[in-house]
Amino acid sequence: MNQYHIYEAIGRGKHSTVYKGRKKKTIEYYAIKSVEKSQKTKVLQEVRTLHSLDHNNVLKFYAWYETSAHLWLVLEYCVGGDLLTLLRQDTRLPEESIHDFARDLVQALQFLHSKGVIYCDLKPSNVLLDENGRLKLCDFGLARRLSDIAKSSVQELPQAKRGTPCYMAPELFQEGSVHSYGSDLWALGCVMYECYAGRPPFVSSSFTQLVNSIISDPMPPLWGNPSHEFEDLVSRLLVKDPVERIQWDELRNHSFWRTKCKVLPLPPQPAFENFLRLTSRSSSPEETPQLSGRSTPVEKKALDAKGSGIDRATMRERSQIQAKKVENKHAGQESKGAAPFKEKTEGRENGRKLIKGSAGHAQPKESDRKLNGGAPVVNLLRLSKIVKTNMLKETENDTYRQQSKANGASDDTDVTLENHDLELNFGEGAESDTTEEEDDSGSNAANPIDSAEEKDLQKVSSKTTHAQPAKVENTKANTGAEEHLPVTPSPSETNGRSENQLMTPAEIEGKQLDTMRQVAATPPNVGIPRKASQRGTEEPKKEPTPAPNPARPSVVLSQSLWHPSDLSVRPIMLNRRIEKVPESNFDSRMLPVERLTSSEFVKMESEQQDAFLNKIMTNIHGSSVNEKINTLKYLETLCTNIDAANVLINGPVMPLLVKLLRTIKLPALRVQLTSVMGLLIRHATLIEEELAGSGIVAVLTDTLRDKQDKVRRCAMATLGELLFYIATQNEGSPRAGGGHDNSAKDVKSSAWQIPGTTVALVASILRKGEDDVTQHYALKTIENIASQGGEWAQRFTNNEVIDNLCYTFRASAKPENLRATAGSCLVRLVRFQPTTIPVVLEKLTFKELVGGLARGSPREQQVNINLLNMALVGSSVISNMSKYLLALLEERSLVPSVVAMLEQGPEILRGKAFVCAALLCKINRRWLPSLCNAKLIPAVERLTKEKDLYVLQCMEALVQTVVSVVPSILESINTDIIQLASGRRTPGPGSSPARGTLRSSLPMFPVVLNLMNSPTFRNRMVDENVLERLASFLKRLETSSFQGQDEFQSTLLQIVEVLSQQSTTLLAHPDTFIARVLPSLAVLYEKNTDGDMRFLCLKVFFDILVVFLDDISSTNITGDHQSSTTASGALRREKLEVIVKQHFLPMYPILLQDEDPLPMYAQKLLVMLLDLKCIQVEDILQLKLISQFFEFLQSDLASINLHNVRLCLYLASSPKVDSKLLSDLRIVSHVGGLLDFVHAKGMQDFLDPVLSLCRYFLIRNVGDSLEFSSGNGTCATAVNAGDRTGSAIQDIGDMGQHAGIFLELCGSREPQVTEAAADCLALLLKVAPRSAAAPIFSTMGRFADLLETCAQSHAPTLCAKLQSQLLFAISASCKELREAHARNQPLRGRPSSSDLAALENAIARLRKSSTAQVAEAAASAAFELQRLP
Repeated sequence: MNQYHIYEAIGRGKHSTVYKGRKKKTIEYYAIKSVEKSQKTKVLQEVRTLHSLDHNNVLKFYAWYETSAHLWLVLEYCVGGDLLTLLRQDTRLPEESIHDFARDLVQALQFLHSKGVIYCDLKPSNVLLDENGRLKLCDFGLARRLSDIAKSSVQELPQAKRGTPCYMAPELFQEGSVHSYGSDLWALGCVMYECYAGRPPFVSSSFTQLVNSIISDPMPPLWGNPSHEFEDLVSRLLVKDPVERIQWDELRNHSFWRTKCKVLPLPPQPAFENFLRLTSRSSSPEETPQLSGRSTPVEKKALDAKGSGIDRATMRERSQIQAKKVENKHAGQESKGAAPFKEKTEGRENGRKLIKGSAGHAQPKESDRKLNGGAPVVNLLRLSKIVKTNMLKETENDTYRQQSKANGASDDTDVTLENHDLELNFGEGAESDTTEEEDDSGSNAANPIDSAEEKDLQKVSSKTTHAQPAKVENTKANTGAEEHLPVTPSPSETNGRSENQLMTPAEIEGKQLDTMRQVAATPPNVGIPRKASQRGTEEPKKEPTPAPNPARPSVVLSQSLWHPSDLSVRPIMLNRRIEKVPESNFDSRMLPVERLTSSEFVKMESEQQDAFLNKIMTNIHGSSVNEKINTLKYLETLCTNIDAANVLINGPVMPLLVKLLRTIKLPALRVQLTSVMGLLIRHATLIEEELAGSGIVAVLTDTLRDKQDKVRRCAMATLGELLFYIATQNEGSPRAGGGHDNSAKDVKSSAWQIPGTTVALVASILRKGEDDVTQHYALKTIENIASQGGEWAQRFTNNEVIDNLCYTFRASAKPENLRATAGSCLVRLVRFQPTTIPVVLEKLTFKELVGGLARGSPREQQVNINLLNMALVGSSVISNMSKYLLALLEERSLVPSVVAMLEQGPEILRGKAFVCAALLCKINRRWLPSLCNAKLIPAVERLTKEKDLYVLQCMEALVQTVVSVVPSILESINTDIIQLASGRRTPGPGSSPARGTLRSSLPMFPVVLNLMNSPTFRNRMVDENVLERLASFLKRLETSSFQGQDEFQSTLLQIVEVLSQQSTTLLAHPDTFIARVLPSLAVLYEKNTDGDMRFLCLKVFFDILVVFLDDISSTNITGDHQSSTTASGALRREKLEVIVKQHFLPMYPILLQDEDPLPMYAQKLLVMLLDLKCIQVEDILQLKLISQFFEFLQSDLASINLHNVRLCLYLASSPKVDSKLLSDLRIVSHVGGLLDFVHAKGMQDFLDPVLSLCRYFLIRNVGDSLEFSSGNGTCATAVNAGDRTGSAIQDIGDMGQHAGIFLELCGSREPQVTEAAADCLALLLKVAPRSAAAPIFSTMGRFADLLETCAQSHAPTLCAKLQSQLLFAISASCKELREAHARNQPLRGRPSSSDLAALENAIARLRKSSTAQVAEAAASAAFELQRLP
């Protein structure tokens, strides 16, 4: 991966993150995907598929790399987004575009099929567009090869039972169905239909309705007027029967395509052909599925009362569910129509409510029975149950001993589909679907009881507005450790608060140890409820429901320390991450009873159950060994059903098993006995206390001492299940509804007595040299039990256990899963006993913990960062921690590892990295510079858009912690400056925290600048106290001098510069900035000799002043006449004017002589002050800089700026400026040259002010009182004859040579420019007719066009004015021509006779104008033309 630059993350999935990347020393961009190491088997499977595919319409795979913790895939970068995004933006596409898109998809599918690959997941979100609009298929997570399908059963294929139902062919919902060419073509038809109609052909928010519609409803007609060819192709693609559906030969030659498709040979589909044969053979003629019609269902249906097609199996199951509802409603009573069987536990008055376990633990059910001759059916309710159960597992982390909605009291088995792009898992029997590779991989997020593996490779695509090349699953990465039971704060921990009502800082002050103990635990309604007392029927007391707190207090750092996954638990029995689970193979012919499924067993009558169990017990007790083992293996299949497990464990079967285990010595039989016992304990939700009297604990303890490893393994797993169940039932257990402080009294009050020898024996298995599998079961036991906290955690917490856990966790030779479980145990024990942290640090040094942050699996990383965070928290409350923290200061890799985890880790690790950074800052603020240098702040800014609530909470905790540190940093800096200025202290070297303690706080000041540059921190950090401290720093710099002052001053000015860009902050604190900051900036400008510092002072001064001036100006414009606003605004304006006149104007001459760009900034500010009338021209005249203001006209005009021109315009338009002063400058020709320059360069912004400048120069030479409105609203002062002082401008005649430009600009389409140019033309002929007449007369032909076109370009009023002035210019020019001829000085450049004729015609038409002014001027112009010599 060293060959690539990795940029920002552009997508995240459950096990992966996608980055934008670029190959070094090239401009080639890629989508670079980082996948957890635990997904290696699945990634390699997809890599093998992609590696062999090379086609223009398939996303290119370039390379893959393996690092210590991740797999990296380099994929093609597509910038066009995905087809789903395109459809969401445009809704529907034209048929022309659909043709091109469909052509690409057909070519891609044919290529895949020719290679023996079925895509299996064609939908808009899996179709990417490159920069040329070419479609490419991505995400081959569900794709499979024909050869694999033919060799394996459907259930054994990875991802075999996953799909997006809106795009799945009808036959795929049948039992035993397989994907085929036809199922891909059905999906193609759905995509084409959606592109045209804006939605898939079959859509419903109800899963059962959607499936029923797919298999039975006709294709909805296409709206509008689709072509016959398009409609025919889509309808043939969406034929229900895969046999009758369009085949490749017909598809390639269909008339919809403009050109024929290339023919590729296709391999056979043996598995699909076998599926068709089996379907046909197993159905009788009258009930064979009729799939040939478009609207014909896949299965033969029985109509319900509403007439909708529902299969008979669905009707049967629906009636059973209804009966179950009645039974649940009248618990303990006989209900008519209800199933006759009632569990013993349901009839007890004091019995607890049964909490259903995960149905996914059960073995896969038998295939739906064939009805009426064996015709296959689609059992919609059963299918919906499976989907809902799997959705709960995936989206809610449904895990061990957690109440599942799928198994709760509600029987609503339908699934609500939030969107039609939702991918579902249809696989039943989750454990059988989980591959050995996944279980052994140590996947931190894979659930061994999920019904299917996670998708091999997350989707790669572009998102809408970021041109992202890679698409990942919508599911966020949930954990860096095993996805266990989500645990949330219990009422006892939050003092009656709801989950969203967090503790305030005052409430946790002085309670750090309690904080580390009081952790997020499962609330009572999630875990196993404590069994009610047998001595009465009193209901358990319910916790009061707290009222919601509308004002959410600040997040406390301690509340972000733990994530629910830190206390999650997993099953111990049948845990494939510990060892491979053997299949329960038995011979049904040897069974003493009829082979029943678990669901059939629980539906039996009580008497039938008793007889059934008696036969089994008799066989187990008195038959041969082989028969016993065979029966026990069959019994295992019944144990995995929750209801069956509750019946078996609380009946006579379990005591018999205990008795046999005590007496039988044959290892194979002991293994089988303990296995059945363990499965019963695992799946049962209620174990009666009578079982405690059977001596099961003692028997299992004794069995754990067996010399056979297999016996000890199974005994340890079974004992672990039992101990964990007992731990959840005691008073004080989080899962029993109590708190964490279990007392010995609570434990002894239970019928379950766990002797210390049992606990010691389990703990002893953690020692070196023990069998890894047995040890792993022991670790999993302690891990689950330790999650209960209190007394149970204390019983396993001692120095020997801690030592063994530390050894196992860092033993590289041990399996990864074993090490991770040991680490998880260690974290939980230390969490409830914080005083053991020093013991851990003696075995696991900070160096090892820090090193573990950058290597190993995410589970191990989570262990390391949890231990590190606990050590940091304990540093303030546990003695003798200082020596360990000193060692931490030497770990230079800590900060880079934490920041890398922020950028690349899954959500939980990112959140914990935030917490770690916050704790570092809290215990020693000297970590802040290192964190800032490691780009912590940019990482925070990027993650502000994060949607994961835990990450946001942890980030908020970091922000609050850092913000709380800033005032103390500023106070320390102030103290240091005072000492340095007095000579009592010298600044220390700028060493990092890893090298020792800083002698001065001044090096911390750049941290404040970094925080100010971050919107996230700045918005929380800036308040009156911080601003006052910064203002005091500015004031101190005016008079003080100390070592390091230049660097400090530069940082301080940069901080103030950042604040000057925040208008909201400035306006919220006007007194601080106006009264303190602005004067100090002016003083510092005069004091500084460095040009950069002077520029920064002026820039900040200008920026702050502009904000307040703009605010005053906007207040005046909006007419805010509230007395308070008006008074405060007036007072603020008065203060600003005082500052300007006292500080800015006096230093203005110096500013003009300073280095660039200071003069430009000074001029800009001066003009703005004139615009807002904060100063007057008289104030400027006192500076005696008039000549300098006009100097730019005589220099290189390429460097002019608008502020120069506008400042000169103010001076020229002011009556207070003596015309003689302007005349002495002899600049009229330069003003004209400026006009030539801006006109030739097309500088439109300059035209109006330059023309206005010319106009005011001309006005000053008009003899009588004239007034022309200015084109510049800010300079609309007219100069009247009575107001003018001094003589006229002597060189005004130089303006005449530019008369042609005035005339040309009269044709501008900009009203202001046209009006100003016409004014200048008329004024010029009045004040300097001799110099202006010749150039005007030579272009007399231009007048005819201008007179005609101005009516088309401008408003009538302006048009009349322009025509009048142009006619005046004609008259004046003709008059001057006559006078020149009389003086024998004829003008050169007489117009042609054709031009004069055209002009006369135009004037003749204007003489008839309805505007008197225009008609009069036209008559005068016609008269003068007639008098031309």
